[in-house]
Amino acid sequence: MNRRATFLLAIAGMVGIATRSRRVRAEQGPTQSGGVASAATTNEADGSRNPKAASASQFQNLKMVGAEHQVVTIHHHRNTFEITTADGQNAVLLDANLRIKIDSTDNGPPAGRPVILPGGAMGDRATLFFASSAEIGALIKDRS
Repeated sequence: MNRRATFLLAIAGMVGIATRSRRVRAEQGPTQSGGVASAATTNEADGSRNPKAASASQFQNLKMVGAEHQVVTIHHHRNTFEITTADGQNAVLLDANLRIKIDSTDNGPPAGRPVILPGGAMGDRATLFFASSAEIGALIKDRS
């Protein structure tokens, strides 16, 4: 497969993930201040702002995402990742367009069930969240 075909497959896969994400957000309804999370929370008693509390609330609970974001298999071949979600959809992403992160907090993904979320301003990137670093090598299979 040439680079152009790989790029087009990556974009097509991410458009599907981004569209589902927008639909889920629309069903959840608008958040405070017209759909944008506030940068900092205000303490009602003294009017002071707590940026740490606000940044913690901006992350969504990865245990509660739908099947369209729960990753079942990850295959790596040359410079692409093929990711299959629990709802049976496939996304093909270039190495440079997939960010791998670990979220071991209470809001992180369940152990053994990584979560993929769309990223990037154009919807061409994604972030893959794991519960621990040990899961990364165990789930990603190399295709030669």
